[in-house]
Amino acid sequence: MNWNNMPLSHKIATIIAGLAVAVWMIPHVKPDLLPIDPTYPAIAVFTVCEAVVCWKEKRTWAYLLIAGAVICTACFLLELTL
Repeated sequence: MNWNNMPLSHKIATIIAGLAVAVWMIPHVKPDLLPIDPTYPAIAVFTVCEAVVCWKEKRTWAYLLIAGAVICTACFLLELTL
């Protein structure tokens, strides 16, 4: 999609997804900077942003993406508690 033709919600979701990827890249550049592994939260945020983009055209796919984000968040919380 062209940036100028995208709805505002898609633009916001794209920016947030880009920030999630940037947070995911931090431990790969400086491994000792964060005490936790941000992979699961970054995947969850990116997946929710994809669900926002797919919401109108592919509602079933958006529900599956949201379920995947919930599973990633649960895995992250389990990793923190164990």
